[in-house]
Amino acid sequence: MRAPLAVLFLSASTLGAQKAVATVDPGMSRDEVVKALGEPLSSKSYDGHTYMLYRNGCEKKCGMNDLVVLDSGKVVDAVFRSANRKYSGESSSPKMISAADAKHGASDGKPLAVPSSPPKKPSST
Repeated sequence: MRAPLAVLFLSASTLGAQKAVATVDPGMSRDEVVKALGEPLSSKSYDGHTYMLYRNGCEKKCGMNDLVVLDSGKVVDAVFRSANRKYSGESSSPKMISAADAKHGASDGKPLAVPSSPPKKPSST
């Protein structure tokens, strides 16, 4: 009887460990992002911006990897589809919709709202 309880306990504690949410905040450095999320799958820099891509487990379903964007070495945006990651700032990406809504369209018939301006840079303090 003890063995099944031990297996159940270990399974529950493993599941709890997997549910830890890593948070990325605006203004974080690349090193701070890597400390929170680990090394990215890939990282590209262009014109002062760095784009860090992370596996999220739903690349085919979601159509993308998770993304962290740095401007001059500081986080200015992030788009996460993984439930284990959170961006505390305001993401430039609209919220993910369900497969049913994507297939049949929004229930209210309105198009998705897209921000008209890029996210604001964090103040340097």
